Amino acid sequence: MSTRHRTRRARAPRTTVLTTALAALLVVLVGVVTSCARIPTEGPVRDGTAELEEAGEIGYIPSGPSPGASPDEIVQGFLNSASVGPTSATFVAAQEYLTERAWRGWDRYARVLVLDGPPQLDSGDVPEDATEATVTADASAVATLDEHGTYTEGATASPVETQFTLARNAAGEWRIAGLEDGLMLTTAFFSQAFHLTTLYFPTPDLTQWVPDVRWFPRQTWRTDATGEILAGPPEWLADSTTTVVPEGTTLALDAVTVSDDGTIDVSLTSTISQATADQRAMALAQLEATLVEGEGREVVLSDRTSPLAVPSETEVVGPRTEGDALVVADGRLRRVVGQEIEDLPDAPSLAGLDPTALAVGQGDDPVVVRDGSGRVVRVAADAAPQLLLAGEDLVAPSVDRFGSVWSARGSRLLVATAEGRTTRIDVDWLEPRTVLGLRVSPEGARVAVVTSGPGGRMVQVAGVQRDADNVPTGLSSPVRVGASVPQAELAVWQDEATLVLLGADVDADDGRSLYLSGVGGLLGSGGLSRELTGASDPRWATASVGAGTLLALSGDGTLSARQSSSLWPVVATDVDLVAFPG
Repeated sequence: MSTRHRTRRARAPRTTVLTTALAALLVVLVGVVTSCARIPTEGPVRDGTAELEEAGEIGYIPSGPSPGASPDEIVQGFLNSASVGPTSATFVAAQEYLTERAWRGWDRYARVLVLDGPPQLDSGDVPEDATEATVTADASAVATLDEHGTYTEGATASPVETQFTLARNAAGEWRIAGLEDGLMLTTAFFSQAFHLTTLYFPTPDLTQWVPDVRWFPRQTWRTDATGEILAGPPEWLADSTTTVVPEGTTLALDAVTVSDDGTIDVSLTSTISQATADQRAMALAQLEATLVEGEGREVVLSDRTSPLAVPSETEVVGPRTEGDALVVADGRLRRVVGQEIEDLPDAPSLAGLDPTALAVGQGDDPVVVRDGSGRVVRVAADAAPQLLLAGEDLVAPSVDRFGSVWSARGSRLLVATAEGRTTRIDVDWLEPRTVLGLRVSPEGARVAVVTSGPGGRMVQVAGVQRDADNVPTGLSSPVRVGASVPQAELAVWQDEATLVLLGADVDADDGRSLYLSGVGGLLGSGGLSRELTGASDPRWATASVGAGTLLALSGDGTLSARQSSSLWPVVATDVDLVAFPG
């Protein structure tokens, strides 16, 4: 793979805080919405696993500073004007609260702090004849966004303090003369200002897309996303994906435009002409997967102003679970079909085994169980159980798309390949920790790992490094997911970049709850993880990526399927184990 090349276009400044007035605005907006809404009493039940639709920009009429405004009021007005995002039409009013020098020197894209509520402002006692003042804003940050749009959720709300320096102008009015780089937005306004964007990078075999979730300013998200694709995959995915764009290729124009007929024009520098026909086809498919939203749109690639010929098409699929869930019930393997379970023809025998965990490959091949706590075996209808992995306290297995079976013991990952080869993977960042669970993503490029150790329990997702035969050889440095979920013990892929986590219920003694967490942030909640309600005493979960089906197994053996935000109809009782392929 070629060396990664990152460029960043010069940008005009990003956003800041919210305060009491803005909170009042939110109350008014909520009142308008609720006064026009009714609980539906007819129509179909909708799939509760679907993500929330993004709303349009919140209507806020900006206004400039009022004559005689105090330092607090100036900062308040600035934060209100900036609250809907740096590329919003309302943002233009924010400049009026700053001196020209402060506006030009402010790097609003340095970082974004996502707050759990509006900050509190304090300017202290400012004498009437003062020519300078300082306003302090105190708040609690629950997540951060870096300059590349990478979102990181915090384990807890962290106190943050930022200061604004004000000075009087020639007319004697207060204006902000100095402020810290970056923005602060509440969770309520974060999704209004920033657009959740999924970048797609191909696997090394060019057959699967690997998603990488970012957040970009809403009005420029396509331009920002294209720049990041041209820069190449992030470090944690660098060895599990590839790039097809020649090194040094950048946008020829400082914008990706959308014409009236829906054409998305991407004009690139002349280095794109060095790409082969197949590489151009893959680059076009990559940009279409990332930039096209809705019907009637297509991407056109240009070498500066000349359209590029893309003579061939390429078929690349996104992460998707292939196959139905299997269960162990009454000592037999059976299949989940819709809202019931059915007998499995030629079901593998479990005689003589003590199944404590189940895993399935694509197309029911292989079917593996953890026998007790110290063996992972492959079972088949026409053969005796085949020992794959052995060791004390093995975690529940997972099967990747190449047929390799994963487990772990302590801090070491264990893999048995489809050809019968067993390998151990030592990972530096796992050494001080104990693996509690793992799950490989459907495309095989990522693995979610749940661990305990210094700092408590963590859920982390890392890129899978493989050799030429697709045998796993290592993991990249990880990204943390679901940091706010308490005492996580299980992670499964529910969507291409979304995990379902099983964690402790802080409101119930010894209870557990299911949570949704996004790898790169979650839509509809300011990016934060959120609890799934309605599942009774969940002790295990499994999901189908693409179909959106989520199954939960309770402590008494009741298997339920999530149908909506709170409805979990029962599929079967007396179930011991359940697993979708993966």
